[in-house]
Amino acid sequence: MKNKQNGGRFVAAPVGVPAGGMDKSPHDIRQYWTPERKKAAVPAPLIASPGANVPEAANGEPATDPKQADLSKMPFTAGGKLFFTMDGVDYVASGNIFMHRNMLLTAAHCIQDNKTGNVGENYVFEQCYAGEDSSEDFYIKTVALKENWYLVKDYKFDFAIAILDKNADFGEPLRYSTTPDVVGKTVTSMGYPVKYYDGDQMMFAKGPVSTRAGQEGHWIMMGSQMGPGSSGGAWVLEDNLTVVGLNAYIVNSGEKIMYSGSPQLNDDFEKLYQYALTLM
Repeated sequence: MKNKQNGGRFVAAPVGVPAGGMDKSPHDIRQYWTPERKKAAVPAPLIASPGANVPEAANGEPATDPKQADLSKMPFTAGGKLFFTMDGVDYVASGNIFMHRNMLLTAAHCIQDNKTGNVGENYVFEQCYAGEDSSEDFYIKTVALKENWYLVKDYKFDFAIAILDKNADFGEPLRYSTTPDVVGKTVTSMGYPVKYYDGDQMMFAKGPVSTRAGQEGHWIMMGSQMGPGSSGGAWVLEDNLTVVGLNAYIVNSGEKIMYSGSPQLNDDFEKLYQYALTLM
């Protein structure tokens, strides 16, 4: 897979192109993702860096198991499960339709391995996935992310935007905000952690947003047990519409997740969004 780079700032790549160089049609990808292959797919990594700074509040914050989402209500209606292949391994993750009916927000680590630089393939997004059912499935034509995700390897760049092959047919998509003043506000984290219902059901958890000491460009959420499989799932404010982050990494203490982290949707994200508009 060869990436097309734009001005040294962004990476755009068509993801329906396998190593043999022939385009994969939606039919080809649908045939690839048999029920058995979906069931065997492993969660995209949701990893914390060693020696991460731990807020003092983490020691007393109770862990909260997520609850099952009502897919008929926002923000969950805009969410779904993301299937893809990277370096020969089949993965599952999460994503959300936002801003436009054919635009998807997910984590950069679900698109590009920041160690090898390889981009995934066989992408299918299943909106409102619940077991083997979903309201609609989509195929990704093009993805866009910051090249610093690979060059700098910092989770503050762990966001990506994908262009879907058609428009979703539902109510208003999610929107995003780059407003920095979200500390202390409650967000809903959503996605498909495999620990619950084997990853077959969308789950959500609520918690306050804080900052991570010594790490600019990061938000953290205390106490939530959203784990592997929820990568790329949005963090949404209490208006159930505005995205301010997404599931990027976790910090563990034994078997419990102390906190989860997200890149801030800042000016870097705004520039990526404007670039993604040129790919539609």
